[in-house]
Amino acid sequence: LNGTSIKGQWQYRDQIDYLPQIARFPENLTVSELIALIKDLRGGNPRDAELIELFELGKYMNKRLVNLSGGTKQKVNLTLAFMYESPLIILDEPTSGLDPVAMLRLRDLIKREKETGKMILITTHIMSFVEEIADEIVFLLEGTIYFRGTIAELKEKYQETNVERAIAQIITVTA
Repeated sequence: LNGTSIKGQWQYRDQIDYLPQIARFPENLTVSELIALIKDLRGGNPRDAELIELFELGKYMNKRLVNLSGGTKQKVNLTLAFMYESPLIILDEPTSGLDPVAMLRLRDLIKREKETGKMILITTHIMSFVEEIADEIVFLLEGTIYFRGTIAELKEKYQETNVERAIAQIITVTA
């Protein structure tokens, strides 16, 4: 990680933040209790206030997680994933359940984080999202890598105008 071997180490985990596709948090907790729990576990210097404002979570802070919509839970999950200044952020289906405003804010946040030198690994089925924010794409199908390169290289190789059509060609050929 960042040029350092992690073999036999565990401290590297502090340098990775992760957003699961489906977050499983104790549903009896409120949003503020969950954020406090993560802050207690991680320590350090979190930037939760900035993210709470970005995703407009203020009015949900005292609500229990069980009572939140899927989109609001995803905003909480995104807040937790970006709360620390880790050099690697792994996002699994980050757009799931997001409304258009939250989606735009997430795109802008990812772009800002990339500009600071962070590596952001995203798994998603939303090709328009990939096309807009990815520097490099790796297309995996059933554990096999079928393409690795830039968006421009993908489009050129498959003579397509967008990522979705190029990926569809790969799937059609491999099926």
